Amino acid sequence: MGILPVPLALAIGRGLGTAAHRLLGTPRRLALEHLAQALPDRSEPERRRIARAMFRHAGMSFAEIPLWARLRDTNYVRLEADALDAALAVGRGVVMISGHVGNWELLAAVLAHHGYPLTVVARRLRDERLNALVAHMRSSAGLRVVDRDDPRFVHLLREELAANRMVGLLIDQDTRGAGIWVPFFGRPARTPPGAAVLALRGRVPVVSAFIERCPDGGHVTRFDPIEEPAGSTKDRIRTLTEHMTAAIEAQIRRNPVEWVWWHRRWRRRE
Repeated sequence: MGILPVPLALAIGRGLGTAAHRLLGTPRRLALEHLAQALPDRSEPERRRIARAMFRHAGMSFAEIPLWARLRDTNYVRLEADALDAALAVGRGVVMISGHVGNWELLAAVLAHHGYPLTVVARRLRDERLNALVAHMRSSAGLRVVDRDDPRFVHLLREELAANRMVGLLIDQDTRGAGIWVPFFGRPARTPPGAAVLALRGRVPVVSAFIERCPDGGHVTRFDPIEEPAGSTKDRIRTLTEHMTAAIEAQIRRNPVEWVWWHRRWRRRE
């Protein structure tokens, strides 16, 4: 895939996504269920259209991964990072939050290629060969990776922030670790509070980061500061997590095709 012309690779990715939509019954069913719960104002035909387009987008994002080395040297991703520059200028590092929205792996690779000191949090993939391949791609792009299951996880992230690096976390899934309940599409969703804890304890600026596919090709990025709330420590952690989650929801509503609707976001109830 990595040696193909970009338009051909993306066409193959769209084809893979279309096939996945037709063949993978459980993810398709889950996507439609979650779309109905989160976007009840949309008609059923429109929700089905979003689900089909989501699978195609996922296929294209997959196809873009082996093209990183070629895409990052072009204007394929339009990077407008004034908010990141302002946050880094504070000198205490940056907590950069996002979700599984758009091609988040490409966003991280492009930021690192442009010299942004980015450390991302990830979990090992079950397939060792695929894990080794993805790890190689991330490191070759200039990213540092901290394993979410590392027992020194929190300590390592604090060290990265102390070195005025950006720490990127995806906080839109119900993970096995600690969680608090915050609103997401009008329903309580169990959400990891670690990003808020890191930011508040270190007085670290927080920036939301998103990448969005353009109709005419390529991607555009969006970065916005998230203000530190007032109140007690416990209340501030919850409020900041709410603000972060609201930013992710706003991006999904802006372009619902690019979120992973098959994820069981509300699998646990408060």
